[in-house]
Amino acid sequence: MDPQRSTQWEPGREADLVRAAQGGDQAAFTEIVRHFQRPVYRVAYALTRNASDADDLAQETFVRAYQAIGRFRVGEPLYPWLSRIAVNLTYSLFRRRRRRPETSIEPLVEAGRQWAADDDPSERAAESEQHERLAAAFAGLSHEHQAVLTLRVVEDLSYEDIARTLGVPAGTVMSRLSRARAELRKRLRARSGEGP
Repeated sequence: MDPQRSTQWEPGREADLVRAAQGGDQAAFTEIVRHFQRPVYRVAYALTRNASDADDLAQETFVRAYQAIGRFRVGEPLYPWLSRIAVNLTYSLFRRRRRRPETSIEPLVEAGRQWAADDDPSERAAESEQHERLAAAFAGLSHEHQAVLTLRVVEDLSYEDIARTLGVPAGTVMSRLSRARAELRKRLRARSGEGP
C-alpha cells in the first residue's frame, strides 16, 4: 500500500485514541478526524465525483462517527468502520436524489497523473478517449459494484476490510468484485464496438 495513503498508526495508538474518544476526549477524536479525513474524502469523491458532495459526506461521516464512537469495539480497525459510514451516507444521497452518481473511473486508472512535457499529443488524445470510455462504463455499474471497485482499487483495502466496510462476508466481496470487473469489461467492450 502507498505509504502516503496509509491509514495505519503504530500498534496500539488507534485503540488508545478510540478509548480516549469514547471517554469524551475531544482532542483524541480530533486526531482521529485529522488522520482519516483524506481517506474518507477519497472514498466519497470516488463514488460521487463531486468535491462539494464529498466534503459534505466526509463531514457527515465524522459527525455520525462521533455520535456512535461509544458503540465502536476497541481493537477493531477504525478505517473500515468509517468507510462504511461514508459509503452508506453516499448511498442515501443517491437515493434522495434518485439519480445515478456522476462517477468517473479516473482514480481507478491513475489518480493525479501529470502529463510529461514530451508526451505525444496523439497518445494523449487516445488515452483521453480511453479514460472517457472507462468513466462512462464505470458510471453504468451498480452502486454496489462501484463501491467494491473503489475500495479495492482506489483505497487498496483487503477483502476483509472491504467486507467490514460494506457489512458483508468476505466471500460476497470477492464475488461482487469479480462480477464488477466482468461487468466493467463487458461495458468497455460494448463501448469500443467489440461486441459482447
